[in-house]
Amino acid sequence: MATHNLFERPGLFDNQTRLILSADAKPKRLTRPTSALGRSYSRERFDSNSSASDIEEIDEDLENRPSEDNTDEIYTERKPSGRHEEVNYDTDIEADPELPRDHSCRAIYIDQCRRHGVVPSTHFLRSIENDNMTIRYCGLKPINIKVMVAPLKINSTITRLDLRDNCLGSRGAIYITNLIKENGYIDELNLGNNDIGIHGCKTLCKILCSNRSIRMLYLDGNRFNDECAPFFAEVFAQNECLNYLNLNRNAFENETTGRLFGQSLIENQSLQELHLAWNHLSSRACGLLLKQLGTNARLTTIDLSWNAAALFTAKAMNDLLKKNTILEKIYIEHNKIDTECATYIGKGLAKNETLKFLSLNGNPMESSGCYAVLKPLLKHPTCTLQSISLIGIIVNQDFLDLVTEVSGVLPQLDIKIGREQEQEFE
Repeated sequence: MATHNLFERPGLFDNQTRLILSADAKPKRLTRPTSALGRSYSRERFDSNSSASDIEEIDEDLENRPSEDNTDEIYTERKPSGRHEEVNYDTDIEADPELPRDHSCRAIYIDQCRRHGVVPSTHFLRSIENDNMTIRYCGLKPINIKVMVAPLKINSTITRLDLRDNCLGSRGAIYITNLIKENGYIDELNLGNNDIGIHGCKTLCKILCSNRSIRMLYLDGNRFNDECAPFFAEVFAQNECLNYLNLNRNAFENETTGRLFGQSLIENQSLQELHLAWNHLSSRACGLLLKQLGTNARLTTIDLSWNAAALFTAKAMNDLLKKNTILEKIYIEHNKIDTECATYIGKGLAKNETLKFLSLNGNPMESSGCYAVLKPLLKHPTCTLQSISLIGIIVNQDFLDLVTEVSGVLPQLDIKIGREQEQEFE
């Protein structure tokens, strides 16, 4: 079979010199891509008698020889690895620019759902552009909260986040702490009835100590007990921005909790409303808490309803009303306030100039107890009380006559009496 190589082409060499390569010479193998006319050139191994200098002459001749189709030809050198390295490669074709990624909250949320295999929440997607996001009674799991955290971290629109009644548990609360740690726009957070427990409480309180954005916080119904009290005491002592805290329907009970709360509230300069209703606080716990609020300069509302406040609490309340000039609202409904307790409360009211609202609904005071609360106000015309609520307590005609008499001295005072079902609930 005839060998097809460069030497068989006529006119390639003017001198038509026969070249013989030596046996040990190893020339370069060059591969030439197909030209516009479809012709390809290849150089194969020369005869063993040719010299290296002859090879150089051939290379120069090939480089200086004009192309038949007036087009630039590209030479590629074949390397031992079998790959081709292109030389002097030039083209007008540019690589397609990379498409910009969507960094919106919606896109990040959908991407997170895809990564974690979670079905996106329509409630979340509908509210992502609003200032108020409310997702209640949806049975959110911790993983649902985890995929929400990333988009909410960069969200600057939502200022109120309501995740109440979802049973998030401790793990869900920990994911929430990662959110409030980096988001500086949410100022109202509702995590009520989420079964957070002590483990979630530790992490949450640690972040709340240094948080500077949240103003209103709802943590009612989360199984917090006396073991959680030291962590909340740190929040009271260190947080400088929290105005409203709801700890209703938890399991605080002993006097140590009352003492810790009272001592830490002395240092607090921001909290204005504290709600501790529907706990199991004893009379001493409530009393120790109230006794130390005399020097608090910010708290305007305290709610101790549905606990076990009794005589010790009433005595502490008497001292508080005489010293404190900040408190405006006291709720002490459905406790164990009887006639004797009411006497101490009445004496405190006679010396107070700032309290505006007092609720004693549902206490076993009877008519004599209500009389003891109201009678001292006849000699206190500068009293600022605007409302006393005694709903759910049976009263007699003597008390009704006293109400008429007090109304003449304090016309601005609204005295609420009657059956409890007549009370208006918000």
